[in-house]
Amino acid sequence: MAGRDYRVLHGDGGVAFGVHDLPEAELRRLLEDPEGLLRLNLDRPVKIDHGSLMVEAELSLVRGPVRVAYKQYRPRNRWKAFCGLLRRSRARRAWRLGRELSAHGIATARPLAMCEPHRPGLSGRSYLATLWIPSAVNLHLYGWALADRPLRQRLRSAGRCAESLGRLLGRMHALGIAHRDLKGANLLVRGHHDPTGDGPVRTYLVDVDGVRICRRLRAGRRAANLARLATSTEAHRWLTRSIYCRFVRAYAGQFPAGQVQWKQLWREISSRRRRIVQRKRRRGEEVL
Repeated sequence: MAGRDYRVLHGDGGVAFGVHDLPEAELRRLLEDPEGLLRLNLDRPVKIDHGSLMVEAELSLVRGPVRVAYKQYRPRNRWKAFCGLLRRSRARRAWRLGRELSAHGIATARPLAMCEPHRPGLSGRSYLATLWIPSAVNLHLYGWALADRPLRQRLRSAGRCAESLGRLLGRMHALGIAHRDLKGANLLVRGHHDPTGDGPVRTYLVDVDGVRICRRLRAGRRAANLARLATSTEAHRWLTRSIYCRFVRAYAGQFPAGQVQWKQLWREISSRRRRIVQRKRRRGEEVL
């Protein structure tokens, strides 16, 4: 069974999806032993939390080996494991959303393979491989690296990043695509090696778990998404009002003229951000 630009592989151990330039033998190997790629690359962790594990790895495509981010989704508790038997896996959902984002021109990691094993011992687990984005770091690491640069270079680079990020998120929202957990760890920046601050900067959305595609994305929900991102900037207190301004204006520029009033949006984001920060501090939570 084949899709338009990917193949579907069914086996006794489950089901797998793979792009056509991933050889069928490689996809079958993943389906037969989805944990194998993790075991080989446990010394190259990218993300570890109670619901997932991601490592840097390699897959062999028709044109040769490529670097990938290989993610294992696992249920957080027994109830989640039971619910997983009744609905599509998290990896399958991420596969679908990643493809939809790419089709709409949203910069994200290209999904290459997805595995849903149906075997004892792997109950509720699913696996996703996405193309590695080279020379990119998450938004927090980018901000902390900039903090060590001379002021003029730092502000030039930050301004370019703000505009790129504003265009990315503005395009998402203009297309009705929301993300409930926009934060520095879920966004990548490429172009951070330029010491002058004048080179191109590109931003990517790399965690699609919080993505929702809406028929109508209301202004309040858009502001809530952006306020979550603004909360992440508490870790980078050197950011100036002009950098925030460049972000908001680039964001508003992705909508039809007059649909988004950037000054009003800025005030709404700032108000929501203050409430989020206050709530997190009352609870003793880290503000990131």
